[in-house]
Amino acid sequence: MMVEKKDYGYFVEDFNWGILKNFFYRIGGAIIASFLLALEFLILLLANLAVGAVGFIPSILITAVNIDSFGLYIGAALTFSGEIFGAWIGFYLYRYGFAKADPEWLRHPFWKRFTCQSTKRIFSLVILLRLLPFMPSGFVTAGAALTAINGKHFGIASTIGKIPAVILELAVVYGVIQTVPKNIQAMLSGAILAVSAIAWLKSAKQKKSLQSSD
Repeated sequence: MMVEKKDYGYFVEDFNWGILKNFFYRIGGAIIASFLLALEFLILLLANLAVGAVGFIPSILITAVNIDSFGLYIGAALTFSGEIFGAWIGFYLYRYGFAKADPEWLRHPFWKRFTCQSTKRIFSLVILLRLLPFMPSGFVTAGAALTAINGKHFGIASTIGKIPAVILELAVVYGVIQTVPKNIQAMLSGAILAVSAIAWLKSAKQKKSLQSSD
């Protein structure tokens, strides 16, 4: 009994290879787009952690980038991660750094005011200072690092104080992004950076003059 051979040549000839090629192009494009999106998220997460750890760069700027890049919810998650975990990282970095720093740092009234307080008092002060909208986060983190408070209690106090402050910041930034033109947003960001740089230079100059007077 002979088995009839089927001829698939007509299938090869008539098949639209352009559709298959376009399909693989789409798959490849989706993979590349997903990779770039994940890379952007990772870079922003690291940037948020760095800003939160240093504490002297206005977080409102990175919050605007978070929301503009990933929307309100994912952007809020990035901001919260940076503010909470970044401050925790900064606490240990400052504590390690101050252990090797010149003791003249400790003569500043701001540091002295922190170091003479009890641990419970420091816990309450961290919460209170985190709630203040214009208090530089780095000053609070660095001041707490000079005290006897441990990292766990600092992290809890910092998180309690930061939650309402970050929610307010997110609301303000989201409102600005939705209502203010892009060119005005760029001008506002530049103004915030300029004011922050001036404040940092002024603080550094005062610290230098204080050290020279000692």
